[in-house]
Amino acid sequence: MKIVVCVGTGGVGKTSVAASIALTQARAGAKCLVLTTDPSHGLRTALGLKEGLLEERVTAPGAKGELWAALLDVNATLDEAVRLYARPGNHERILQHPVYRTIAHSLSGMQELMAVERLDQLIQRGFDNIVVDTAPSRHALEVFDKPEIFAGFSDSGKVKLAGRAYQFADAIGLTTLGRGAADLYCRVESILGANMVRQLLDFYSLFYPIAEGYASRARRTVALLRNSGITEFRVVTIPSKALRDARFFMEELNKRRLAIGMVCVNRAWQHAQPETAPDGLAAELLDWYRSVSASHLSAIARLRQTIGPKVREIRILSELERDVDGLESLGLLADQLDPPPSATT
Repeated sequence: MKIVVCVGTGGVGKTSVAASIALTQARAGAKCLVLTTDPSHGLRTALGLKEGLLEERVTAPGAKGELWAALLDVNATLDEAVRLYARPGNHERILQHPVYRTIAHSLSGMQELMAVERLDQLIQRGFDNIVVDTAPSRHALEVFDKPEIFAGFSDSGKVKLAGRAYQFADAIGLTTLGRGAADLYCRVESILGANMVRQLLDFYSLFYPIAEGYASRARRTVALLRNSGITEFRVVTIPSKALRDARFFMEELNKRRLAIGMVCVNRAWQHAQPETAPDGLAAELLDWYRSVSASHLSAIARLRQTIGPKVREIRILSELERDVDGLESLGLLADQLDPPPSATT
């Protein structure tokens, strides 16, 4: 199994590049899935996915393998984790618990936590390759930080004790005593109210096996992401900010011991130009194009000189004539990823 993770800032075509990478792998015969953790779900437009579906097989003409696409839905991923990992008999109690439905919307970091959970669920499904399209932000790498922080918290002896202590207290009837049942909960009850505290503790007593299991799964998934033999990170950028983006993400990836393999410079103006200069407005447009193209090529040259020795490859992707809005236009971008490096600019 191979995993490719695409990172980058907004407006660089990262989702389209991620989808095109998946398409090239499906063309080559792999069963490949592209997962987007971007809340805007731009992948739906790029692949022409049906509304309402969170996972779909995409018909890719000429592909020897299979192309799949998946969108991250925090609630659906959390529900699936409950069904897979809750203790027998507790599934519906958890799903119907008054505390449960507030978690996905009220707890900070749930998008990041569920991204890693969703990735683990997909890995277990047996795909040959998975391409991950992260949110378009310089904070996108938090998706790999917060799960580890939560895993450490979940493994805390005090956290485990809280859930198990409530189960013990409930079994012997102490919870009926309210505030006087345990001095440990007095101050919390005075702020939140006894009923709310009971609900929270009751929920955690049901949910903590899932949380403990999450810690194990998160560590396993992050270990795969740190395994350079399995996972490759690719920075997607555009010429005007290529060097800045590459430096930033290389530094952040190195901090996290994550292996960068490629920098993809998207939307480069490097098309063939007419040998004979036109007249009038067309001449002005051509001069403008040549000026922008020259600035792009200069930026790419600086990137190669500065970053080139530190990465496996720098791939240049030419600007398409129109936006990526389906498999046909996505295929044009994928064509630029198919040739070997020696065939690219």
